[in-house]
Amino acid sequence: MLKLKRVEIQGFKSFVDRTEMRFSGSGIAAIVGPNGCGKSNLSDAISWVLGEQSAKTLRGARMEDVIFAGTRDRKPVGLASVTMTLVDPTFSADTITKNDKDKSAHAEVLALEALAEIPTNGHAHHGPESVNGGTGNKNGKNILFAANGEITITRRLYRSGESEYLINGRSARLRDIQDIFSGSGLGPESYAIIEQGRIGQILSNKPQDRRAIIEEAAGITKFKTKKRLAEAKLEGAKQNLSRVFDILEEVSRQVNSLKRQAAKAKRHEEIREEMVAYLRTAISGRYRILEREATKLALDLNLASNEYQEFSTQVTEREAVLGTVRQQFFDTEHTLTAERAKLSELKLEAERTRS
Repeated sequence: MLKLKRVEIQGFKSFVDRTEMRFSGSGIAAIVGPNGCGKSNLSDAISWVLGEQSAKTLRGARMEDVIFAGTRDRKPVGLASVTMTLVDPTFSADTITKNDKDKSAHAEVLALEALAEIPTNGHAHHGPESVNGGTGNKNGKNILFAANGEITITRRLYRSGESEYLINGRSARLRDIQDIFSGSGLGPESYAIIEQGRIGQILSNKPQDRRAIIEEAAGITKFKTKKRLAEAKLEGAKQNLSRVFDILEEVSRQVNSLKRQAAKAKRHEEIREEMVAYLRTAISGRYRILEREATKLALDLNLASNEYQEFSTQVTEREAVLGTVRQQFFDTEHTLTAERAKLSELKLEAERTRS
């Protein structure tokens, strides 16, 4: 059974300074005061730290409205922070696991799977506000407790729009906090925090809305939530399975295509090997033919070389004879020229003699 131990508020609405409110372990704690003193802000802070996401429910237009906006004498702040500490009086050291005992040197030792009972009949009313730490139904959730049996929930919102949730000082998700208080009556749209005029609104609501509140009080909502999540997971699994089948079909087509390509590639490799073998045979035959032709041409070249040598010798000899004959021709020509000159002189002398 969890009981509210304390609430720390800083920068939330009218709580500009750090304010800590402690609650006794038994009985009813009532917060009374005149209108406008901030009683409703306390219940809003509790709703907010439990995960309320509607600014309208928190009596604001935007979620940033929960941050202290400033007054004539005080500047606005940039952070709203609410920390709520719950304690389980029945918590004992026996619930700490062996692994956590090994970590006892740390300042905070976490416990394993403690079944907590969260108060479901404690209400915070707008008007004379009251927060009851009474008894409630079993939550059935596994909650990490500190060594003293406490669990601390913290929510912070910055004016930049960033927000964060903490469980025992460690970063967490909103879903983690909702899972902790699921079926306990705490959290958004729950019946544990009823503002002024909410009872009349509940009575005048449609039967479906009243049924939702009754189911929340009976602890059915968490099972419906589990059912909805399970159905969503099942639907997601069906979609994933459908996608897997589609992918498998596509992969099968690709495999068949790859098989055909592999067969073609194998046939291409076989034909290529055959072609290479035939090409080697053809090239080797051509090489042998060219080799025989080269040998024959070498023999012919040797014969031609020998004949060339013989013809060269003959040409040299005949050139020598030609030189001798040419010299004789020149000598004969010279003699003939001289004789012609003598003949001309004799003819001239004959003419002179005849005259």
